[in-house]
Amino acid sequence: MLDLASSDMRQTDGNSPHVCLLNPEIMILVWNMPTRLWAVPKLESANGEAVSPQATLRLPLGSGGTRLLRLISRPKDAPLSLLAEAGTLGRKEEISIDPDGDYDMIDASMLMDDVTPAGRLALLSAMFGAWGSMFRARRSRSYAQLLNRLVARIVDEPQRAKAVARLSDQQILIAAGMPVAFGEIEAVFIVSAFGYRRLPMEPHGGREAPQGQKQTWFITERDGTENGAYLVVTGNRSLAIRHLAATPVLPSLSRWWQARGQSDADLREYIIAALARTDTKSRKAALEFQLRCPLSAQRVSGGGGLPSGEIDLAVTTARGTLIGGWYRDPVEMIAGIDILDSNGTAHAFEGGFYRYPGTVVEEDRTSSATGFVGFSTEICSQVPVLQPRSIMRLTSGNRHLMIPTAQPADPAEARARILRAVPPQHLNDDIIEHCLAPILGDLQKKLLHMTGKPQVIEIGTPHRDPAVSIVVPLYRVLDFLRAQVGAFACDPQIVQSSEIIYVLDSPEQAETVEHLLRGLNLLYGLPIRLVIMARNGGYARACNAGAGIARADLLAMINSDVIPHQTGWLAKMVERMGGPDDVAAVGPKLLFEDGSLQHAGMYFARNARGQWLNHHYFKGMPEQFADANIERSVPGITGACMLLHRGVFEEVGGFTEDYVIGDYEDSDLCLKIRAADFDIKYVPDATLYHFERKSISTHSDYMRGVATQYNAWLHATRWREVMEDIAANGLPQNRNIPDVRGDAA
Repeated sequence: MLDLASSDMRQTDGNSPHVCLLNPEIMILVWNMPTRLWAVPKLESANGEAVSPQATLRLPLGSGGTRLLRLISRPKDAPLSLLAEAGTLGRKEEISIDPDGDYDMIDASMLMDDVTPAGRLALLSAMFGAWGSMFRARRSRSYAQLLNRLVARIVDEPQRAKAVARLSDQQILIAAGMPVAFGEIEAVFIVSAFGYRRLPMEPHGGREAPQGQKQTWFITERDGTENGAYLVVTGNRSLAIRHLAATPVLPSLSRWWQARGQSDADLREYIIAALARTDTKSRKAALEFQLRCPLSAQRVSGGGGLPSGEIDLAVTTARGTLIGGWYRDPVEMIAGIDILDSNGTAHAFEGGFYRYPGTVVEEDRTSSATGFVGFSTEICSQVPVLQPRSIMRLTSGNRHLMIPTAQPADPAEARARILRAVPPQHLNDDIIEHCLAPILGDLQKKLLHMTGKPQVIEIGTPHRDPAVSIVVPLYRVLDFLRAQVGAFACDPQIVQSSEIIYVLDSPEQAETVEHLLRGLNLLYGLPIRLVIMARNGGYARACNAGAGIARADLLAMINSDVIPHQTGWLAKMVERMGGPDDVAAVGPKLLFEDGSLQHAGMYFARNARGQWLNHHYFKGMPEQFADANIERSVPGITGACMLLHRGVFEEVGGFTEDYVIGDYEDSDLCLKIRAADFDIKYVPDATLYHFERKSISTHSDYMRGVATQYNAWLHATRWREVMEDIAANGLPQNRNIPDVRGDAA
């Protein structure tokens, strides 16, 4: 209820304050003043104590006055008596509020009538902002209904917005015309009788349309728009309201795009970026959209002295975008290559751009050209952008668009393309570190995440309590499988006390390998466990998967192209294994097919370019070379054949999995073992043949030495100081090597 002021209080013309409810917990005092109100209004209790309103807002009226709005908490127990004073006019009113009083909800007309456009913007900004946060007003149905009625009153016949496409299960795309003169959009809200929300994704401004309008695109969740809603767009000094009709059955994004013959690449990338920021289903939708609706590839055609060029590599991850290609610039007209974002804004590559000499075939003619790769952190996405656009910028100021053909969506294929991007003779640590490594690292993580859970098949009756678990990764090449299993079956140590685990990293061969191993089991009676990876994850992941199901305390990691030529080799290695505080890993002598030495322990040294590489002692020397027949501690041993304490293997985290394909994981593991203060020994009495790289050479990604150069760089970034120490001072004697088992940058 409202009691008027006593007779001794001064009165002025104008309406007395109205007291209503904003929601059940908040009361709003509405007080129309005949003039502009500049001073801060006062509000105090009848006994003189100050009352802090929850909010105060002054709205200018078209008639020249001011509408004063004050929000206070509804009293819960006793009545509240207030004295209100506004401005220099000295106008005072006494207001009594009964906690049990029957107050009406505020009417939209009481708030909005005669309010200027600037006042309307201020009111909506307050209601969308601070007011909505008070006392959980955002969850109040009555508050949402009031906001909906206010929006409906601002414009008698608002322009239309239209939902045009279904982006995913939850998101839709809305198109609306906006005045070109509107200025920068600060916030966008969806308002209905059921609630309101702010759109988290900034709108995308399209091309100008007739009548000074610009087509603008908005992305929102579908919930709350089914029965019509309002789109409220606010700017610094502008307000636009568009009425969204009830959303019918919408076409899929791809169908809508194809039906309209869309060619707006900026809008396409805006939609992809929006979908990439949400859930897994939306990310898949972004990928499908790109595959179904590719852009037309575009290159720069030269001739007559004009420059030409093409982008033939483009990979986008959450770290950034890598592009590669070539250009010809006969008369030096090219100022640079830039990359475009979803707004069509060009970004220079800054320091992450590298050129190298090469050749290109144009019209059946080979010409000299400049190859390039560039990495930019400006364009990044959780979903691969299969056709990021670039600009060839000329010294004349002209710009020429370059769009690659749709790039591979599968991270393994994308990784293979990157490994072909730069010829190995032009690759260096700068290019690897600042250009290739961020993308390769991201792709490797994706591949590992996609490998899934392996399948385990028991062939024969396994040993109950094996002393050694032999883990053999298989990838495509099966040429040595019969010989290897036959050699295992001839060795009493293996037959009596070892389990054999084959890990198939090429699951497309699962049926063939299982059939072959079952036949060998029938022939030799040797039990075998077959682990089938869900998809190729690389040497380290395969070895770790095998170790994960192993049951013995000792792990023998053996390549599929390592063949024992005598029995007892494993027993000799087991004898050299110390306790858990002594020797944690031992390696045998490995021979090439011609009987020369392939491995007698591993050490680290720089090459002529200053790169740290792995080397094998006495490689190429005769088998009986004296120094190769001395048992000794060594910096490392090859992963082609090594025996390890399982506890130490697990303690140091097994094989590090971010090396590409299969290189340097073994030396990385050895350095982790030494960092944990364990010893590693070379045992020449155990001898096997190693038909080196027979399997890795079939890997499509292992191209021209680029993978091994990347792995060498990654290995050196982690272990350079330790390798330098070992090279200068020999193996540590009871010295603690710092634990540097961190991920690559």
